[in-house]
Amino acid sequence: MDTDKVLVLNNSFEPLHVCTTRRAVILLFTGRAERVEDSPRILRSPSIVFVIPTVIRLHRYVKRLASPAISFNKKNILKRDAYTCQYCGRNGGERMTIDHVIPRSLGGRTVWENVVGACRACNLKKGNKPLHEVSMSLLHKPSKPVSVFYLGIMAHSPHRIVSWSKYLPSHVGGALRTDPS
Repeated sequence: MDTDKVLVLNNSFEPLHVCTTRRAVILLFTGRAERVEDSPRILRSPSIVFVIPTVIRLHRYVKRLASPAISFNKKNILKRDAYTCQYCGRNGGERMTIDHVIPRSLGGRTVWENVVGACRACNLKKGNKPLHEVSMSLLHKPSKPVSVFYLGIMAHSPHRIVSWSKYLPSHVGGALRTDPS
């Protein structure tokens, strides 16, 4: 139950954070939240059958603090890319590497818009060549994340929660996978 993640919306339907299913069920039972989207999964106890939510909305508005600056590092690049190879789509978890789309040897810079997460096999295959020379393409165009908050949501997108996409800005929701797990 705790491997499933639930998107938590503010009272204004603005995404706040991601929590475990257990925490979401507690928020629903205590009356601090309402269900917005349900999953096909069911939680059963001897006396209750409960549909597991994928999106909940808090009853009270929570004021968010300003988002801190996003550090440019391997961990955040992999979070942005949902620990998924941006060439083949394979989920590699923590064993992913980072790759310069335009290699540094060809003048490519080390910036958000030129660095992507890649599995070791694709990184070796591409080497220091441009994409067109090795007949490879990107799944998503790399860009700088809008905020630390959305970077955190992207870290959970390998769970392939399609119902979240309508509550996220298009540049974030569009990166969520659309294939059901």
